Amino acid sequence: MVDRIRRFQVLNSQIFGVLARHLAADEERAGVEHPLKRMVDRIRRFQVLNSQIFGVLARHLAADEERAGVEHVRCFPPPAAPMHAIN
Repeated sequence: MVDRIRRFQVLNSQIFGVLARHLAADEERAGVEHPLKRMVDRIRRFQVLNSQIFGVLARHLAADEERAGVEHVRCFPPPAAPMHAIN
């Protein structure tokens, strides 16, 4: 789970970096507020929210792993087919 979270964060930050660079370059040329600015701000808010969610998940998953310890699993033999008498 931690690997998935880390991959998501890396991908998310890379996409955000590309958008932010594109936005900065366009604002320098035009000198006006770019329509991508709202989207970049929204992505920024979602990144903060995602990092908070993943932080809570990591904290609770780590606590569950510590409590779990060794699981004792009882194995049962497979059911036997009933024997029918042939007359």
